[in-house]
This record gives sequence, C-alpha cells and structure tokens, in this order.
Amino acid sequence: MNTSGPFAASSLPRVWGLAISAWLALLPLLHAAPPMYFMDERGNELFILRDDEIPYGTLRVVTPLETLLVSGDLETKDEGLTFLMSAGMEGEDTGPPKAGWKVTATIDSENTRARVKLETFGKSVTGTALLLPPADGTYKRVTPAERLQRAKQEHEQAAALLTTATTRVGKVELPKLQDLLKTQTDWEDERLEAARDTAGSVNDKTPPDQVPDYWQTMAEITRMRALLLVAISGLDAPKGINGQYIDDAGGAIELAADDSTPPKTLRFDITVVRGETAHTGAISGVAKFESPDSAVFIDTNKEAFSSGMPATLRFHFKDHQLIVEGENTSFYHGARAYFDGTYYHLPATP
Repeated sequence: MNTSGPFAASSLPRVWGLAISAWLALLPLLHAAPPMYFMDERGNELFILRDDEIPYGTLRVVTPLETLLVSGDLETKDEGLTFLMSAGMEGEDTGPPKAGWKVTATIDSENTRARVKLETFGKSVTGTALLLPPADGTYKRVTPAERLQRAKQEHEQAAALLTTATTRVGKVELPKLQDLLKTQTDWEDERLEAARDTAGSVNDKTPPDQVPDYWQTMAEITRMRALLLVAISGLDAPKGINGQYIDDAGGAIELAADDSTPPKTLRFDITVVRGETAHTGAISGVAKFESPDSAVFIDTNKEAFSSGMPATLRFHFKDHQLIVEGENTSFYHGARAYFDGTYYHLPATP
C-alpha cells in the first residue's frame, strides 16, 4: 500500500500520479547496461534500459507545473515496446493493474528515433478519469550533452515560473503564505541537497551540475514550489470541492463528491510522503457528509483497527482549504507519517 519518495523535505506532492520514487529506485540499474534516452520537442523524455535480466522503461512527461513519471518492466510485442504503471498505491500482486498508464514505443532499427504513445486505462480510486498530459509523438535519441542542455533549459523555465508565482502571491495576506515565503532560503538549501543526491545516485564520478538529472530535479522541485504558493494563496482555486489538494509537507488528496443519491458522499484518495526519512502513507475510501462543509470516514476494515478502534478521517472545508483530522490511522502509514493537516485546492489549469 505504501510507496516512498525522495523529496518530502521539499514538500513535493504526488500530482499526475507522481512516481518519482520509481525513478529513484531505478537509478542503481543504470550501471548495469547502457541506457537510451529519447526526447521530444516539448521536453518529454523516454528512457529505455534493455537489459537481459531487467528490461525497463520510464516516460517522463513535463507539464507547466507538474510531472508524470510512468515506469515499468518492458514487454516486447511485434515491433514495439510496452510498459505499464498502476495509478493506485495498493499492490497489484494478484494480476495486472486495474487502472493506470500504458506507454507504447516503437524504436527504429538504428535506435535514433522512437514513436511514443501514452494511454490510460481504468479510473482513479475516486472514480474520476485519469489525467493524460500531451506525450504522443516522435522522440529523437539524445546524447548526454544534449540531455544536459535540455535539462538546464527546463530549470530556467521553472525558475521563471516560480518568479512569476512569487510576485503574484506576494501581497496575499495569509499568515501561512507569508511564513512560507520567509523560508525561501531553507527551501533552496533543501532543493540543492535533493538535486545533488539524485545526481550522485546516477553518476557519483561527475560534478552534480554536469548531470542532467540534477537540473531536472531542480526544475521539478521549483515547479512544485510555484504550484504550492499559488494553491495556498487561493488566487486560482476552482469552484466547488472536487479536484486535487496538496499541503506543504508532502501530502496530496484527490476528491470527488457525489450527491446524485442521498446521502451525499465524498470519495477520496490520500497519499503522503513525510519528513527527511520519507515515511509514507496511503488511504482511500468513501466519506459521508454530516453537514455542507464537513464529512467523516469510518473504516470498516477490522484488520486495520488500532487498539480495537477503526481509522477515522474528518474532512472540513473552508474556502479553498481542506482540513483533515485523523484518528487511529497508523495501519495506513509509516511511523512518522500522518494524514492530518491543511490541504489547499490546486488550480484546475496552470
């Protein structure tokens, strides 16, 4: 049920099904066989590791504020390669994933170009359709030098995005937002440390800033910072309560309310990665509304009861904020993880 992630200290949410942890788990394999990298004009990147024992693929799809990483074991079919990634946090040991992303790639005989298609199947835990960012098209094989240049450009674009977001929210008089802006130096230190760690995992023989993954990590964390600032400000908050929420400590929630038949219910999917130790947690279910602005979930899984008591989550809505209170939830998260906190409604579009 749980998954891990490397950027908890930088408060990165799992958006677009964020699977950075799968990418970090893959890094040690890069020394086993020469990898191939292909990129399209948008900056999306296909990674292929054709190893006799562990053939693997990752598609990194970059959007203005978020990143989707689809990673999985390669399957060869006809002239193409395919890999799948589940959209859920639960294990899929009993069979193929019920919902997630599918990547199909056809690589030419000279390994210079790849034709890539990204698809979704099934629905998310909350019953909503999975998001599908633009990724289809022709990808060109890139050299390490080309990857490095593109990664630096990606970071420059993310830095400009953060500058714009910081300027926009600077005069919003919310204590939480102002406190966050005051921690800019600490955040920059955390970002630098995370980027260096990633670079060292890929290539510990090369200076970090000469490793493309260093700049990609810097860009990803910077985009997430911009996203968080705008979400906390409430400037672009969507109407209603449906959608995605993030907090400032590595938590993400997806919600879908249903009032078609009484009583009104709230389907939810929560994932968290907390603290420097990256303790994780995940829980999903259906809560019932007790009032227009409050819903409660009481777990019926007796195997998860803590000291004979069921896990309970209370959801309170206030403007663009969602306050979550949890009790007896330890079965669903690591020792230092938690679901409690204030989450902020993400903009529907960047």
